[in-house]
Amino acid sequence: MLLGSKYKALASVLALGQCLTVGQATAADEDTPFALEEIVVTAQKRAESLQDIPIAVSAFGERRLEDSGFDGVSDLSFMSPSLQFGNFGPVPFVAMRGIGHENTTAGGDPGVALHLDGVYLGRPVATVFSAFDLERVEVLRGPQGTLYGRNATGGSINFISAKPTDEFEGLVDVTVGNYDWIRVRAMLNLPISDKVSMRITGFNEDRDGYTENTFEGGTEANDADNYGFRGHLKMNLSENASLLLSGSYVKIGGAGSQPEVREAFPSTLAGPPFGGAGPAGGFRGPGDWFVDSNGNPLVNDLEPFKESKNTPESANHDMLLLSGTFSWDMDGYAVKSVTAYAETSFESHQDSDSSSANLVELVLLEDSSQFSQELQIMSDNQSPLQWIFGLYYFEEDATRASQFFEDRFDFFAQFVAQDCCGADLGGSVNAKSYAAFGQITYAMSDTFDITLGGRWTKDQKDGINSNILFAPRVEDEVSIDDNQFTWKAVLNWHATDDVMFYASVSTGYKSGGINQVAITSAGRNATYDPEFVDAFELGMKSTLLDGRLRLNMSIFQNNYDDLQFQIFEFGGPAAFNAEGATVKGIDADFQLAVTEDFGIDGSAGYMDSEYDDQILSGVQLGGNQLSRTPEWTFNIGANKDWVIDGLGSFRLRAEYSYTDDIFYTPFNADNTLALGGSDHADSYSNVNIRLFYTTEDDLWTVEASVTNLTDEVQEGNILRGIGFNDEAGGGGQEFITYNPPRQWGLRIARRF
Repeated sequence: MLLGSKYKALASVLALGQCLTVGQATAADEDTPFALEEIVVTAQKRAESLQDIPIAVSAFGERRLEDSGFDGVSDLSFMSPSLQFGNFGPVPFVAMRGIGHENTTAGGDPGVALHLDGVYLGRPVATVFSAFDLERVEVLRGPQGTLYGRNATGGSINFISAKPTDEFEGLVDVTVGNYDWIRVRAMLNLPISDKVSMRITGFNEDRDGYTENTFEGGTEANDADNYGFRGHLKMNLSENASLLLSGSYVKIGGAGSQPEVREAFPSTLAGPPFGGAGPAGGFRGPGDWFVDSNGNPLVNDLEPFKESKNTPESANHDMLLLSGTFSWDMDGYAVKSVTAYAETSFESHQDSDSSSANLVELVLLEDSSQFSQELQIMSDNQSPLQWIFGLYYFEEDATRASQFFEDRFDFFAQFVAQDCCGADLGGSVNAKSYAAFGQITYAMSDTFDITLGGRWTKDQKDGINSNILFAPRVEDEVSIDDNQFTWKAVLNWHATDDVMFYASVSTGYKSGGINQVAITSAGRNATYDPEFVDAFELGMKSTLLDGRLRLNMSIFQNNYDDLQFQIFEFGGPAAFNAEGATVKGIDADFQLAVTEDFGIDGSAGYMDSEYDDQILSGVQLGGNQLSRTPEWTFNIGANKDWVIDGLGSFRLRAEYSYTDDIFYTPFNADNTLALGGSDHADSYSNVNIRLFYTTEDDLWTVEASVTNLTDEVQEGNILRGIGFNDEAGGGGQEFITYNPPRQWGLRIARRF
């Protein structure tokens, strides 16, 4: 039997890695000074070598982020194994090892925790932060319930920005590209005195939308009209105490990221939250909706990045984060306090029927504010016993609304005598979380260490669901109260100075949530239960070939109970608990220095996921693949450097990544349009190329880049509702979000 294309591609990658490894084994005998740089991470809340911690972590330093043109969370799906990113308008979906954000309203929480400089950001819209001037990114795979808390059943992504130093430096860069792209960024590091230093960054970005709108005067989606600032003020209060004050603000405007409909109009009643045939007398048939002013049928040609929308689309999203970090190093231990306040909001206007008819305008609104306080005390010595203990408090107030306007809902607005619209789904939530945690590591010998950790968490949520759906406004008071203990146990063995093996058992927990839908009308439960995971992992960390090859691998199995997921149905988005599911797989990453000026790096992930036997909406989910869990993902990149005396240096970076087929709902529907629709996305490949030139004095850099070189259509997310008459997961509207098409850019940077 012939191998499929994806297996051929993987075989090619492995063969290339094997050839390079063999070649490197020969080169390792030569007297060359090059070696991989040690990577220091704070994945366990203290500075440690990446190769010494028994956790599956992908870490990317400043050089690696620059080489890949890293610009935000979405880029991580091309860099880290078993991680997927998608979005529906302003709402991002980040999934790791099959677990992610499965309640898009303010009543739920993500399953992959996002941290910026040690601060947990509760709302997913926080992914709009600026990735400029980062020191590193750490991607922790698997549940991190002990040190990172309740909402890290899939893992944690930690962004660490560059902090003030005692040297004056600065950077200004300007990027131009297709779609009239122009971006300006700047950084200034300023030592104010021998005890006070400051670092500030800023950016402004404009770009036309890469989605063509053939409607005259219509807005073009997927543009950029963004700006932001970040600042740090560091004060050395004494020889062993410091205070870091930080602030970030990002504003996202323009038409914003918008989905497209990939169905032919005559076959559907487009526009969430409905599909199939509506209630008797509720609205007209599709032939009456999809006609132009002359009565001619409207046609959707299904071509990606091309549509005809008459309703203006817009985005207005922002994030403000203020934090203070106090660090005090004592004799044998250290104390750290992280206090933070954040505000996030989004307002998205979408032409939800994706046509030039006045059918549905969807307005998504969310406002949230959060306060958090974390206190840590940890050992700071070289004794065999290392420990950390802490207390944590988090409080969030959030409101969310999904409003539907235009002709299709005017009937309902008049029917229920409401001024706003025909459907207004949402409400308000107050969430509080208290936690106490601790972890100890004991060196039983020179080669064996054991780690034990635990966290107790108490969660409270109180909300008011305030909804309009075919009836006057309905308000329901809802609340949840959870108490959970999560733990981990790890045994690691240093087989040699350069090779470590570890085995771990850990548990994770994600808070229960509130369904912000029309509870009375839709008949759904007001709340859903917490999500739990038992995780088993075997891993290896190795540095081989005289320091030229870094190879890290892990084998894992995650057993989930009460797995949370969301479907879009009549009445809006609703979250549920699956009885259980299992995800098992292997992931690995490597960096190889082939010669002094040529290196390759990459990662690969394989996942085998399935739901336990259970019935949902009349469908047997048992054996179905989990949402956002492709079987295979891998990427490989290569760097080549040239130094020309008297001229400067050149660096070429080429990257290839592959993502396997994906299902985006538990129903795993892969029907033709005639049979009701699909939540299946085809596999895709992505190729990026970058060429850098740096002057001999390291002051000027010129970068030319092309992303998605082959201009392949990449389906990044599918959102599909369930129709009135189709409980089997078909018949609802299909909205699809595409990754960007081919883009090119030219960047000029000046350091001083």
